[in-house]
Amino acid sequence: MSEDEDGIRNRVQSRGEKAAADLAQALITSPAFGQAVSAAVLAREKAGDAQRVAMGALNVSSQDEADRLERRLRVLSERLEESEDRLDRALAHVRDLSSEIETLKSAPEKPARARAKKAPATGKGASSAKG
Repeated sequence: MSEDEDGIRNRVQSRGEKAAADLAQALITSPAFGQAVSAAVLAREKAGDAQRVAMGALNVSSQDEADRLERRLRVLSERLEESEDRLDRALAHVRDLSSEIETLKSAPEKPARARAKKAPATGKGASSAKG
């Protein structure tokens, strides 16, 4: 580009920026514009309320309700996973205990009987027999 074209482009750009700034300032200070924005926001809220009522009458969920339901399902899914993990740990513990019980059942019974016979001799029963 030539120097003349750059100068023209800069002047047009500068004028456009100034015009946009002047328009924005005029809109901000205009009471009519403020009222129009307020009315538009209020109309949007009323339209949203009317949409929710209409969707409720048709038994159709709103996006907010769908989002809440999705969050609730996610929480329930996480809780179910935690419960499954706890159940798996409990089942593993029961299996370990069952295995230990089977091991003890298959162990020789003589040491258990020997302990049972020695216990009264050293316990209270032996001292009361002497007394």
